[in-house]
Amino acid sequence: MMDKIILKKKKILVILFFCFLVFFYVLLYFLNLDIVQQYDNTFFPSVWVDGLDLSDVSFKRGEKLLEEYSSSLTSKKINVIVSSKEYSYSLDEMGIRVDVNRSIQSIQDYQKNLPFSRKLWFINKHSPKVDFNVYYSISKDEVLSFLQRLSEVVNHSPVDGHFDTTDGVRYVSGVNGFQLNISKSYQFIEEYFSDSVDDEFSNFILVGDSLSAYTNERYQTIDSMTSSFVTSYDTWVYARAQNLRVAINYINGAIVEPGEVFSYFDYAGPYDKEGYVFYYEFVGNGVCQVATTVYNSALLGGLEIVKRYPHKKKSVYVDGGLDATVASYDGWNVDMQWKNTYDYPIYVKAYDQDGEVHVEFWSNHAAKKDKTYSTESVWLGGRGYKTYLHTYQNGEEIDRSLIDTTWYLED
Repeated sequence: MMDKIILKKKKILVILFFCFLVFFYVLLYFLNLDIVQQYDNTFFPSVWVDGLDLSDVSFKRGEKLLEEYSSSLTSKKINVIVSSKEYSYSLDEMGIRVDVNRSIQSIQDYQKNLPFSRKLWFINKHSPKVDFNVYYSISKDEVLSFLQRLSEVVNHSPVDGHFDTTDGVRYVSGVNGFQLNISKSYQFIEEYFSDSVDDEFSNFILVGDSLSAYTNERYQTIDSMTSSFVTSYDTWVYARAQNLRVAINYINGAIVEPGEVFSYFDYAGPYDKEGYVFYYEFVGNGVCQVATTVYNSALLGGLEIVKRYPHKKKSVYVDGGLDATVASYDGWNVDMQWKNTYDYPIYVKAYDQDGEVHVEFWSNHAAKKDKTYSTESVWLGGRGYKTYLHTYQNGEEIDRSLIDTTWYLED
């Protein structure tokens, strides 16, 4: 019986306490209603927006203050990262503005939805500073225009693999190009600013498409000069010097794959095409000297000679039997050819310098298998010559083979 009486008393106390709380809250409500209603159109104390103090400022005045303050916000720089490179632009430059109405409305909605007691907490200045984020609006046309300008800075075409011959011969691998994806980049910016944003902007990583460059991995094996030969010419004989330089330009940069036959005519002929100057009917004066220089470089590289024809008389720029003549006329031609017997491609570098024709063969350092070569011209008497190829390995001669026997028809 006693327990029931005690339980009943506890229930009564709880009800009385609850009624007291309700009474106290109602009393508090009516005593502070006027004060709270004064802030129906005013920002609470301690309310800031992205560094702008709007405490106790009317909504209308706050809107004007934020409009004036917006220029300092849109002048802030953002790091735009494209293809791992950073670029800095302001929001203004990107076509992004402060959305004043939405920013103010978001704070109004926040204040309106606060519990009555929480509102009193703000009004009595018990709340610490509350800094609201800003909403931004984007101009599609301006942002797209910005991205178009940015693309002109960041876009670059692919650079295919190529040979750099400024200092020797070196194959440079291709470099992929890049093209900014304007549509996806715009979508990223639009989504980023779809919600409020604080003053600590993240880096903008904009996307693009890689444009593939071509690289020939076989050419990357070319790392050494395997042979070379030099002949001299008279720079004062204009027509001959002109033909010689033109022929050099036509063969320079030739790439001969393993097993492929190099045809001098295929590169430099026919000898009446653009650039050549003639003073004989079909003999391209000067082009034979270049062919001879190529021929000797092929011999010193240990390469197989497929075709070689001598001049009518011995040339002055090379020992007897080591010349090579070429000619073309009305679909008929005399050619000089050699075959790449290496396991690697050969790059032909040809140039003239100070009255000299230079022809260099470049391939892999292992192409000749540690062998070196030299030529020998032996006079047979009269107009006859025998030429020999000497082969060396580790400094020791391992072979001497006949190249050709040449008989000139004229002195």
